[in-house]
Amino acid sequence: SHEPCMSPLAPQPRAHVRRAGGFWRQPLWAPLNDAEAWNRLVRIVNPAWSFTEPRARVVRVVDEAPGVRSLWLKPNGRFGHFSPGQHVLLELEIDGVRQARCFSLSHAPRADRLLRLTIKRKDDGPVSRAAHALARGQVVRLGRAQGQFAPRDPAAPLLLLAAGSGITPMLSLLHGMVAAGADRDVVLLHGIRAEADAIGTLELQQLAARWPRLRVHVRASASQGRLDPAAVAGLVPDWRERETLLCGPDGFMRQVEAMYAAAGCSALLQSESFGRRAAPIVPGAAAHAVSHGSPEQVFTALAGQSLLEAAEAAGLRPRYGCRRGICRTCTCRKRSGTVTNLLTGLASGPGEELIQLCVSSPQSALELAL
Repeated sequence: SHEPCMSPLAPQPRAHVRRAGGFWRQPLWAPLNDAEAWNRLVRIVNPAWSFTEPRARVVRVVDEAPGVRSLWLKPNGRFGHFSPGQHVLLELEIDGVRQARCFSLSHAPRADRLLRLTIKRKDDGPVSRAAHALARGQVVRLGRAQGQFAPRDPAAPLLLLAAGSGITPMLSLLHGMVAAGADRDVVLLHGIRAEADAIGTLELQQLAARWPRLRVHVRASASQGRLDPAAVAGLVPDWRERETLLCGPDGFMRQVEAMYAAAGCSALLQSESFGRRAAPIVPGAAAHAVSHGSPEQVFTALAGQSLLEAAEAAGLRPRYGCRRGICRTCTCRKRSGTVTNLLTGLASGPGEELIQLCVSSPQSALELAL
């Protein structure tokens, strides 16, 4: 290799600038160059202000359906931009401990920059319960928008398949398409348990009124039967010719994914899920001991199983967000042993390094700093 050449005409770093930067980094001035100290100071004036992290104030709370509530949030300048279909990490302090989960944004970007999260309350979900307890004026932490759940072809016929609260990213996508003046052929199928569980009914009616080529079918299982593959094929006979986006409970998504795989159409399908989608474990997979804590505790994880799933099966409650290797909330330090990355198939080294529990599977005995 060789050192890169610098053009004699290129601007050279000025010595006095370098000296000035070094001067302000001296320990004497630590209170002035400590970002977190400044954050604490400005939060005294306004809890939503921060020099380093996205925060947002709750400006409105709307009950959408039994157990479903929308939070309208006003973010600070650190949040940045997002695209329809993306999700964010919502972080709340619960009993003195920060916990975070990913939720889809349920509205496209707006001129007033307000964000909407539409959250279904889950009895076993501490973050969803805490989110439902939020009131106007409270401030929350957010991650930056992530994900690529959106149509790939801007003109192809499109099928949106949602069940339950899986409608939330679909609402964002539809609002975004209408705002962009889309004129594509779109069918939305939304499966719910009963009419009272419908989310966004009025919005969908308004969108369909502005967009004649948008067709919306809401199917209540209590009166019409489940939205299963047979129902999808009956309502949308040309489903094999449509790009398809899928979001909903794990069982529903697995059925649809199997339907597309059997038809050789998996390339048309994109899925979005933040639930516990445990990967099937190969029978006879090797079991590995995973030690953690002081005093030392041990649980067992199988080859091919994510460390997050194995830890939860052992009764542990590690932090997590997206469960898909995106948000990095479940990152922890591996002190020894080797893991495989379930996304890339690559093996780690045997020494100390940071790994993501949700996409790491053991290849040997492990020691983790949980």
